[in-house]
Amino acid sequence: GERLASLVAKGQDIAIANTVGMSLRQVYSGRRLSELALDVDTLRFQSFGGELQGRDVSKEETDESLGSLEVLQNSVLKLVKESFDGVVVSSVTRGGLAWQAGVRAGDVLAATSATIGSKLWPKSTLDGVRSAISSRKVISSSMDFEFRRLTVDKVEAESVQSFELSLARPIGINVEDTDDGYVTVTGISDKASEVVADNIRIGDRVLSVESSIGGQMWDVYNTDGLTSAVTTRMPGQPVRIRFERVETIDEEAVTARLPQPESAPSSKSTMTDAVDGFRRAGRVAAASEAPAAQAQQALPGFQSAAQKMLLSRSRDLLRTFIARNEVTKNLKVADRVIEAVVDSGAALDGRTLTLILTAYNMCNNADKTIATFEDVFGLAGDGSEKEVKRVHDGRLSADIAALNTFTISGLLRAHAVRGDYESALRVLAAMEGDAAMTIGGKPTRSWSGKGDPLNMLPDTRAYNIALAAAANRGTKDGLDAAVSIFESMPNPSLSNPPLGKPAKNLVTFNTMINAYARFGHYEDALGVFKTLKESKLQPDRVTYTALIKTSIKSGNIEKALDILDDMKWASIKPDIVSYNTIIEALCNANRLFEAKDLINEMETAGLSPDSMTYGLLMKGLLRANKPGPCLTFFESACSDARTVALTENVQLYTTAISAAAALGDHERALDFVARMNQAGVRPNKKTLTALMGACISGRKYEAAAEIFSKIKNPDSHAISVGLQALCMSGNFDAAVELITDQRSGQKTLSGKQVMSGFNSLLQSALESGEYDIAREALTSLLQAGYIPSKFTFQAMAEGLNLHRDMPRTAALLKARQRS
Repeated sequence: GERLASLVAKGQDIAIANTVGMSLRQVYSGRRLSELALDVDTLRFQSFGGELQGRDVSKEETDESLGSLEVLQNSVLKLVKESFDGVVVSSVTRGGLAWQAGVRAGDVLAATSATIGSKLWPKSTLDGVRSAISSRKVISSSMDFEFRRLTVDKVEAESVQSFELSLARPIGINVEDTDDGYVTVTGISDKASEVVADNIRIGDRVLSVESSIGGQMWDVYNTDGLTSAVTTRMPGQPVRIRFERVETIDEEAVTARLPQPESAPSSKSTMTDAVDGFRRAGRVAAASEAPAAQAQQALPGFQSAAQKMLLSRSRDLLRTFIARNEVTKNLKVADRVIEAVVDSGAALDGRTLTLILTAYNMCNNADKTIATFEDVFGLAGDGSEKEVKRVHDGRLSADIAALNTFTISGLLRAHAVRGDYESALRVLAAMEGDAAMTIGGKPTRSWSGKGDPLNMLPDTRAYNIALAAAANRGTKDGLDAAVSIFESMPNPSLSNPPLGKPAKNLVTFNTMINAYARFGHYEDALGVFKTLKESKLQPDRVTYTALIKTSIKSGNIEKALDILDDMKWASIKPDIVSYNTIIEALCNANRLFEAKDLINEMETAGLSPDSMTYGLLMKGLLRANKPGPCLTFFESACSDARTVALTENVQLYTTAISAAAALGDHERALDFVARMNQAGVRPNKKTLTALMGACISGRKYEAAAEIFSKIKNPDSHAISVGLQALCMSGNFDAAVELITDQRSGQKTLSGKQVMSGFNSLLQSALESGEYDIAREALTSLLQAGYIPSKFTFQAMAEGLNLHRDMPRTAALLKARQRS
């Protein structure tokens, strides 16, 4: 009997050692656990009782009883964020394959093997995990799981290494734009050189590439930029490329691989290598959790492994949200990165700081960009000698190489957003080391010796941004400054001297033509265009579109159409912006048939109209007093499967509601709002104002007044229409209060709109027999200094039902009575 028991126990031990021995549960937002757990061995869902049935449960890490369970504890679950939604290990059998590989209850399952190949795919649901295991079992006898360990005590560091290689075409690597915003190596060709095969790994990031002229290293932000830089070289001509490699340096975080059990069953019955490839993570940014006492200023050029990891993670985060172009999140992410860097004591490098400034600029938050630059370097962001206030008292700093053309370009873009060309020009002078200039009444300060001496002088990009700052000013002074900057730069030529100001490039010419376009200076823009064609540069789509805008602004649509034809003859395909620019001009000139012909031409050329194209034509039809055709055009687009997605746009729906209002069809307008809500399109202020107008046209005055009450912070047009709705619905008290607010300092309405409001109040009050209110309105009108117009007397006449054909004198009245 004892021998039999011993054999049974031994058999159980063998069975345990050759099973995964792991169950998983779903965690929902709010740290809620799923009722059922997935047994990885059987792929069956089981209740908590079934998961524990027949097993010894121990909470002690030191308990090594073979076959006992370690289960998920509340103390571990509390480490999960409230917003977390994913899969965690709910129990692990001691002695099983998962336990041997280091998996513990509470570990987060991050990814599992793909059905085919060695790639890992993220997983966040039990159904997804179950499906992945089932499909993988058909193809392979092994499967990888990737876990993250929840911990607040231990931090894994990373080694971030940068290296340069001089490579000749063909290079033999495949790259892709990854979700984290990097250009990443995804494959290496069998025919790649030994230099590539020995030094580059899949997963390495491409940071920068050597410029074709000058030998400067330019940052790489997408595969198109890398491809363009490399293909400009002749075959065999070398090009320097800088790579970055991120490696975990904590030995405990390296992949753990399970040995194949000697007595393992066949691959058809069990997954003997179920947790092969397990990786511990828990990669928390060390600096953000370090005590404040440890947050000391890093020495220039020296960063600890944890600080390097933080900067690397920060760049990943910033690149991701910049690529998504999520304005609100960009602002928050940049703020959080700065907080983490300050707490860590890390010194910002140029790449991280450039991304922070880019994030702020994408939010059009020039103030944040300038304040951050001043806080980091202690230099005035406007290039002057003024003293700056460092918000973090010097705890936010950067290494000396971070002050370079890239970070300063971020500062210049902030000035361009503001149209502050004087500050931009002072910054250029500071970069050039010129402290003897006075611009806008402020002397400049030299930044020589403050930054990277090899990458400090302003390049063409810096001058182009200053040029854009002047152009964006939108004033005569701004245009004059733009002309001065443009003329100070030499034309592109192979004989340009290596020293002095950088030469113009295509962006320079395009920016200058756009500056002239703002003012409609066609002849000046044409002169810039001719200079461009005489240089070694070739105009592109942006150049021709800018010239089209200039001719339209000058009032010459015919010339714009000629330029469009010239563009095609130059083998440059017009884009949607080029066509829409002319379509808008044709619609504004009531040349609707020509606009439609141009849309047909677009489609023939293989270019599909966008929502702006439809909006321009609809507004043109509405402006031409053709609301019926406007709605017909909209409905035809809604019924076409190819264009229905374009119509799910708040501007198009608003125009359609305005057209329904012009027809007096309030029911159709309300139907449009219902369709908007069904399509997930949220009405805005203009939509509700148009809906008010439709209700007024349909004599549904109470409904119009109710809609007005729901508009938050109405603009002047909404107030004018709302005032009309209040008057017509008989809500005179609210109407009087609204128009009184305009007189007492809340100047939302123009004088003309205030007069129109008084006229509506007078007419409605008289029609309703509210003569005291009418008298009060007229008195208020006169006391406010307004002179009654003919429309005021017309409103009073119509309110009193005095017909226009009534005799104007007593004699004429008696004559009519006698007849």
